[in-house]
Amino acid sequence: MSQKRDALGGKPFTPVILLSFGHGATHYAFGTFVILVPFIKQALGLTYTEAGLIVSTFHITGFFVNFATGLAVDMSGRRVLFIILSALICCISMLALGFSPSFLMICIFAGMLAVGVQGWHPPAFAFLAEEYENAKGMVFSIHVVAANISEAIAFQVGGLIVTLIGSWQVAAMTGAVPGFLAALLLASLLLQKEKGANGKQSKSMGLRAYLAGYVNLLANIPAMMVCIVSSLRTMAQNGLLVFIPLYLIDVLGVSAALMGTGMLAMQIAGGVATPIGGYTSDRYGPRPVLFVCITVTSLAIILATNITNPTSYILVISLVGFVLFAMRPVLQRWIVDLVPGEFRGSATSVMFSMQAAGNALIPIVGGWIADNRGMLDVFYFFAAIMLGANILTFFLPKTNPANVS
Repeated sequence: MSQKRDALGGKPFTPVILLSFGHGATHYAFGTFVILVPFIKQALGLTYTEAGLIVSTFHITGFFVNFATGLAVDMSGRRVLFIILSALICCISMLALGFSPSFLMICIFAGMLAVGVQGWHPPAFAFLAEEYENAKGMVFSIHVVAANISEAIAFQVGGLIVTLIGSWQVAAMTGAVPGFLAALLLASLLLQKEKGANGKQSKSMGLRAYLAGYVNLLANIPAMMVCIVSSLRTMAQNGLLVFIPLYLIDVLGVSAALMGTGMLAMQIAGGVATPIGGYTSDRYGPRPVLFVCITVTSLAIILATNITNPTSYILVISLVGFVLFAMRPVLQRWIVDLVPGEFRGSATSVMFSMQAAGNALIPIVGGWIADNRGMLDVFYFFAAIMLGANILTFFLPKTNPANVS
C-alpha cells in the first residue's frame, strides 16, 4: 500500500479507484453503443452515412454538454455530484436505447448518452488533478485504462450477445448495469468528500469572475494548441472505433464474435500502453511522447490498409491501439498543467468540446468517403489526420513540464 501511495504522491488510492470504476462504467455504455452500430445498420437497412450520423449525434451533443458541464462544475465546485449524475444518465440512456424502435429514437438516445459520457470528464479530471497534484499523469492513465478495459469488455460482450441471442436491443440494455452500480458506489463512498474539509474541492466562484477567467483560458495559446492536437487524435481514434468494425464485417467478412475480439485486442493494447504514456509524461514531459506515438499511429494505419488476413489485421490494429491510447493521459495531463487550478474543469471541457466537434464530423465524412470511394480511403483519411497532429505538435512549447528534471 505504501508503494501505491508513493506512486500517487502520498495520497490514498481509494478516490482514483472509485472514479476509475465510474469512468469505466460510462465507457462500457459507449463501447456497447459503438459495437452495436453495424448491427443497427443491418437491422434498419441504413447506409454508411446514416450509420455515421447516429455516432455524429452523440458527438454533436457532447460538444455542447462539455461547455455546459465545465461552467457548472467550476462555478458550483460540485465535482462529485456531477460525476454521479453522469453515471446515472448513462444507465438511463442505454435502457432507453434498447427500447428504441426507429432511427430517430436511436439518434435521440445516442445524444442523451453523450450527456452522461461527455459530462463525466470535466468534474472527474478537475477532481483528480486537485486530489493528486504531483501524480497527474499516472492518475489520469489509471482513469483512462479503466475506460479502455471497459470498452474492451463491452466490445466482446456486445458481440457475443448479438451472436448468441440475435438481439442488439438486449445487448444495449446490458450496457446500463455498470452505470447504475457506479452511481451507487460513488454516492455512498465519495459524495461526503465534497462536504469535507478540503476547500479546494468545494470552492465556487461568481459568474463575472468565471467569464473573465474563461476569456483568459481561450487566449492561452499553448493550451488551445494542446486542445487541437487532442481533438485530431480523438478524431482518428473514434473514426477507427466506428469504421474498423464495419471494415471487419463488411469487407473482411468476419463473424460478430471475431469482430468483438479484434476490438478487444485493440483496447487491451491501449490499456497496456496508457500507464506507460502517463508515467513517461510525468517524468520526461509530454512533447517527446506525443511525437513518437503520433508517428507510429500514422504508419500503422497505413500498414493496416494493405492487409486482408483477419488475424494479421487484428495484430496491426492492436499496435494502433497501443500507441493511440497511450496519448490520452499525456494530453490530459498537459492541459491541466497549463491553466489555473480553479479552471481545470473548464479547460477539460474545452478540450473535450473540441474533440466532440471533430468527432461529430468524422463519422459523416468517413461514411461519405466509404459510400463514394471505398473503405480503404477512409483509413488513409485517418492517417492524414494523425500526420496533421504531428505537424502541430512540432510547434507546441518545447518546455518540459515534468515532475522530474
